[in-house]
Amino acid sequence: MNMILTYLHDNWDRLHLDQVSPTRKLSTVMITPRFRASSHVVYLFMPQGRPEPVLVAKVPRLAGPSASVSREVANLRAVQASRPAGFTSIPHIIAFDEYASRQFLLETALVGKPMDPPAVRSEPERCCEAVITWLGDLHEATQRPSHTEPDWFENLVAEPIQRFANLFPLTSEEMEWLTETQDLVAPLRKAGLPLVFEHGDLSHPNVMWLGDGQPGVVDWELAAAQGLPGYDMFFFLNYVAFAKHHTRTSGNYLPAFREAFFGETAWAVRYIRSYAQRLPLAAETLAPIFVFTWLRYTISLLGRLDEAPGSSGEIGVETAAWLRQNRYYQLWREAITHTH
Repeated sequence: MNMILTYLHDNWDRLHLDQVSPTRKLSTVMITPRFRASSHVVYLFMPQGRPEPVLVAKVPRLAGPSASVSREVANLRAVQASRPAGFTSIPHIIAFDEYASRQFLLETALVGKPMDPPAVRSEPERCCEAVITWLGDLHEATQRPSHTEPDWFENLVAEPIQRFANLFPLTSEEMEWLTETQDLVAPLRKAGLPLVFEHGDLSHPNVMWLGDGQPGVVDWELAAAQGLPGYDMFFFLNYVAFAKHHTRTSGNYLPAFREAFFGETAWAVRYIRSYAQRLPLAAETLAPIFVFTWLRYTISLLGRLDEAPGSSGEIGVETAAWLRQNRYYQLWREAITHTH
């Protein structure tokens, strides 16, 4: 914390920080993410005497270059450059620098109320409509034809599946699920999908209500400038499903998942249709993207573990057991075994 405060003091004029803070006297709050794959800590900086942050710093836990922070910087630069005025709902980079042997990101703070599970339970329809509309705006602004990127399918679909097959100690049943998934997603290669700017983790605590009543979205570490359409949409709707069912306390994820997406009364269908019509996405592409969403997020967890401090890069028995208990692995299993 002292390192970042010293950096701000030494670089205040160069970074024009008077434009974001009325005073150089800042209070600081440190946030330490608790999930296993986290490789950084976050600092919030508030003008002294004020409760709202004006700056956010993301600092790796270890000294030296940080692949995750570098990736987030590239993503923020790309998404803000995707339209002339950028997005007020997404942080702007103040600095990406190295100080005292640590590489870090300094960005503007988004101020609002968290779209946390209690907020979702109080207004689920409002949350869904606002975020799916925001997502449509983002994807309309950033979409490009997939035929302009000849290797998109290999990069986004085939290569992650192959990496999972190579690294993870698959059981015979898991090998069958993986083969079925490969067969299901294969037609996407020639489906003419648009590629869109994908956030990659569109759920709490990365989504909030801003002061103007619109959604704000932070933490772009997992984003992809040329990502899959539908991935963020399914991920957010599933977050709402979990919030509605209090799954954080119950641990009972599958009933919420089924209620949202399966059967004639699935409540998420109208939001899926609205999003698909806006891009547009052909109806036959939705089921493959839906199934692949949960496998791809599961694979991304392994990728983040590789970058975490102390990682050996190997998938051991303990890590494999942890992943099999993870809710997104369970969603992939549920989706691929009920593709009809």
